[in-house]
Parts: sequence; C-alpha cells; structure tokens
Amino acid sequence: ERRRREEGAEEDRRRQEEMERARREREEEQRRREQEEERLRVAEEQRRRQREAQAEQRRAQEARNQEELGHFLARHGFAGAGANQKKKQKTGMFSSGFTYPLHAAVREVDAKAVGLLLSSGADATLQDSAKLTPLALAQKLDKQGSYILVIDALSG
Repeated sequence: ERRRREEGAEEDRRRQEEMERARREREEEQRRREQEEERLRVAEEQRRRQREAQAEQRRAQEARNQEELGHFLARHGFAGAGANQKKKQKTGMFSSGFTYPLHAAVREVDAKAVGLLLSSGADATLQDSAKLTPLALAQKLDKQGSYILVIDALSG
C-alpha cells in the first residue's frame, strides 16, 4: 500500500513536472512570437520613416528645381511663363523672331535647365522662328562636343 502511494505520488510529481515544462514551453513560444512581432513592427516603422524622409527630400528637391527654373525663365525674359511659352526676340535691326525656353537653355549650354524644362513639360518638338527644334539648334551650335551634355539631355 505504501509503495503504491509512493508510486502514485511519483507519478503525480512527474505529471506536474511535465505540465510545468509544457507551460514554460508555451510561455517561451509566446515570448518568441511577441519578440518577432515587435521586430517586424520596428522594421515596418523604420521603412515608413525612410519612405517619408525620401518623399520629403523629393519635395524639397522639386521645390529647389522649380525655384531654379523660375530664375532661369525670369533671367531670359520668360517671367511668369510656362515651359512652352513663346517669346518674341529681335533678330536684326528690322526683323524679329520668336524662341522658347528650351531654345534659350540650349543657347546658354545649360543642360540642367534643359532637364528642368523637360521635366516641367517643355515640348522638345517646338520649332523657333528659324524652324529649329532645341535638338537641331544644339547640333547646329555644337563645336567640338561643347553641347554634348545638352544634346544628351534632349536625346535622353
């Protein structure tokens, strides 16, 4: 009888230990899941912040580009004009013609202004009063590769 009680007590103790071990394993698994969820949440938050920072950088760059484009247009007599606005110009004592901002950027050998104008919707197919597109003008004025960056900007 005593032996049977001891065996029963031993069996109860083993069962308790097994239940305790199973409980610890469940708790450990739950802790691992929570850590993984937290790691994923932190990683997603970092990605979100990075996207926001990149978007802010793009907005700031776009604002700088627009400001620079506005200065270029104003400097060349296109103040308040759009990227495709025609401007009359004197071509001789008794003659006049017209030009566009892209043509002015080509004459200035300003590849950056060409890029800004194109990204702002400038039409690279418009012809000035000499019937030249901006690309044709750049090719005509090119001397020993001096317009290569402008030509690349117009061709790209």
